[in-house]
Amino acid sequence: MRLQKPAIDYLLALAFLLLTVFAVNANVQWRPASQVGLTQAPPLVLNNLSGKPIDISNFKNKVVVVNFWASWCEPCRKEFGELIELQEKYGSKGLVVLAVNLAEMKPRILQFLRGNGIPENSIEILMDRNSTIYKSWKARGIPTTFLIGKTGKVEGV
Repeated sequence: MRLQKPAIDYLLALAFLLLTVFAVNANVQWRPASQVGLTQAPPLVLNNLSGKPIDISNFKNKVVVVNFWASWCEPCRKEFGELIELQEKYGSKGLVVLAVNLAEMKPRILQFLRGNGIPENSIEILMDRNSTIYKSWKARGIPTTFLIGKTGKVEGV
């Protein structure tokens, strides 16, 4: 089933609204991407927990949420469930959530997941072992979340 333009716009607006609601609860403010110097999503190719490379360019025509996090970060831990909920509710409508872990080894990530009763496959977790992608996305602090539109444009940070 192919979505019509009004449906796509509605889905993007809904995803942004949901993320805004979550951000208000977490005491966070959404900013325009221009404030961090981004217009288009930078390249992102990282291995997931299974060792498979995931490339953001494969998600054209989808709304993508990119969240940078670490297991030791309390705000990251608090919002992790909300990211999973977004993926579960809207994944079938074209939303992709990529949880990019910063500088932690796979055993530590798995320990976090198991300790919180989170199945490994509930969300796509990518490993940015050297924080290279984090830096190229101009993220400052964690958690940092980017909302990417279907054209690859960064809609908000």
